[in-house]
Amino acid sequence: MKAIEQLKNEHEGIKIVFRILRKMCDSLKSDQSLDTDHFESILEFFQIFVDKCHHGKEEDLLFPAMIQAGIPEQGPIEAMLTEHTTGRGHIKTISQTFDRFKSGDTAAAAPLAHECEQYITLMLDHIYKENNILYPMGESRFIKETDDQLYLDFETLEQERIGTGKHEEFHEMINQLTDIYIE
Repeated sequence: MKAIEQLKNEHEGIKIVFRILRKMCDSLKSDQSLDTDHFESILEFFQIFVDKCHHGKEEDLLFPAMIQAGIPEQGPIEAMLTEHTTGRGHIKTISQTFDRFKSGDTAAAAPLAHECEQYITLMLDHIYKENNILYPMGESRFIKETDDQLYLDFETLEQERIGTGKHEEFHEMINQLTDIYIE
């Protein structure tokens, strides 16, 4: 299944960003330091790639195709939609708290780290459920034509939502930050 494989591959990139963010949270908690440019890049990744692109593929294309294939909306799909909404709330709070920190409010360091950790925990659990419960349900019901069409529609959505080259820019950002924070 090309379409679902693409989403799983995106999950792997997202999990790498969570590892980087955890290192940033460690710095926030230990000495209230943070490279704000790096953090802004990660925040943009969450807002643009994760929400608009990745979740857009799921909400606008994958989930409706699953419902069409006979997977009930109540249950795993509904739970994933709820978690997307909860994640958006975390990102909003992270963004607001980061603005406070960036403007010199060092007291915002601990709440910022805490909110980031809450988001990471939610999304890692979310990714696990999608990869191991929801996606296999789709894989078992989708025919090749459905998979092919989803894959094409994913590409179109990505172009429309984030534009040409942005995906590659995010990959480059992940590689650069991995070199700094993980390796």
